[in-house]
Amino acid sequence: MTTWSAWQNALALLAQGALVSLWLAAASIAAGTVVAVVLVAVGLSRIGLLRQAYRVYIWVVRGTPVLVQALLVFYALPALDLHAGPYIAGVIVLTMYLGVLFAEVFRGGVLAIPQTQWDSAKSLGLPPAALLRRVVAPLVGRYSLPAYINVCVMAVKASSVLSIISVWELTFAARQIIERTLAVFSVLGLAAAFYFLMCFGIDRLGRWAEGRLALRGFAGERG
Repeated sequence: MTTWSAWQNALALLAQGALVSLWLAAASIAAGTVVAVVLVAVGLSRIGLLRQAYRVYIWVVRGTPVLVQALLVFYALPALDLHAGPYIAGVIVLTMYLGVLFAEVFRGGVLAIPQTQWDSAKSLGLPPAALLRRVVAPLVGRYSLPAYINVCVMAVKASSVLSIISVWELTFAARQIIERTLAVFSVLGLAAAFYFLMCFGIDRLGRWAEGRLALRGFAGERG
């Protein structure tokens, strides 16, 4: 790229791709969080068969590459007569992937609650729903927030894999510009800068949330 207009066009296209990547990550984080809550309930169930099913699901999803999962879902949906398109398939893939990561984060948060906290909460005579809302959820949030934010950062980077199934996002936009200009290092450097800014912004947001929790006595600052 030798002209200013070419740089402007490239930056504009990459910025649009970054917005799509953010949208994909945000939708998948929201859906993955809901999936994770359900998975944690299964993983902590008193029924041994459900706990075993949880472990197998975690092993399979976490133990296979996201790229392979994206290809499987993308080609499996039409085979099942479900014509969802690449964007829906991409969100499904990221939701599956993030769901298992969030589930392990939340499960770790539940297991980190000291037994004395459980005993104190039970001594109050709270019903199960109130116990979960007033005691368990705040404590899990306290223990899980740093790891949760880290997974959110991973979600932005993992969205780049979806370009393999024709999802137009930041990496796909970078590839298009490279094919037209052959400016490989310049374009990839700009794309990396966009990814860094998005991930850095999420990290800053997470630290702000931790600071707010610290003011309310729920969490401490990260070092």
